[in-house]
This record gives sequence, C-alpha cells and structure tokens, in this order.
Amino acid sequence: MSQAFFDYPDQEDSSASQELVLLANWDDAKWRALLRYTELRRFKQGDLVIRQGDTDRAFYIIISGQLEVLIAKGANNNSNSQWRRAHVSEAGSAIGEQAFLDAKPRSATLRALTDGEMLCVSNDAFHVLAAQEPELARDVLFELARTLSVKLRKANGLIATLVK
Repeated sequence: MSQAFFDYPDQEDSSASQELVLLANWDDAKWRALLRYTELRRFKQGDLVIRQGDTDRAFYIIISGQLEVLIAKGANNNSNSQWRRAHVSEAGSAIGEQAFLDAKPRSATLRALTDGEMLCVSNDAFHVLAAQEPELARDVLFELARTLSVKLRKANGLIATLVK
C-alpha cells in the first residue's frame, strides 16, 4: 500500500485531527486523478480565505498550513462583528463542504494562521469529475458527509456542555 497523500511525521497522532483528514485511505493513483479537477490556491498568514456570507460553491482541501474557523458573535456577520474561534483546520482537512453541499452562504470566516496551500474543487469541476470518474466522486461525497458528521457531533457536544 502506498503512503497517504498527507504524511504527518512530526505531528502527534490525535484522534480528533485524524477524524477530519479527508480521503485518508486513498492511494496515490486516486489522488492523482482528483488533482486533475482541482486548482491550487496559496494563502499567507492573516489572509481571509473564506468569508462568512459569501456565496461561492466550492470546497477546499488544505495541503499545508493552518486556518482558524471564526464565527461571528451575535446575529450579524458584518465586518464590525466580534469573532469567536470555533476550530483550527489543518493539512488534510476539507473546508467549505457545507456550502458546497447545500448551496447556501458560507457559515464561517476562515483566516490563515500560517502561510499555506489548499486545493480548490469548484462545483463545476466536481460535476466534470462525477461524469468522468463517478466512483471517485462518490468517495468524495461520502467523505464530505462524514467530515460534516464529525463536525456536527463536536458542535452537539459543545452545545450540550453549554446548556447544562
């Protein structure tokens, strides 16, 4: 079996971060196939990579760097809002999957904590992937749903501790 696309030689084996690694069981051939449908995007520390309320319909796979997931406090999501860090996403994680799947505005802002790179899978590119590589597209959809489920379970756990 070939090495995973994301190799973490210096990182502790944390079950929480490992749960969010996308397509961890894929071999190099499957990753090469998916890469044909992606666009590389670079970010610098401090960049706003995704803004809450944006309506683009793409998901991203972080290949290096860290992004903090920020949620606006209160009902407004304007630039004057105060932000609360909900999570830090790292290499191997998918981001933007909720808007990709439900076509609704982005639910959070993501700001780069470090320089890094990510792969963009636009909605149009995904449709081409689905037409040309249906098994890979199915794998991607199930993995996006799985990562959303992990995130929802964590959010439910947080809510449960807050309402006690």
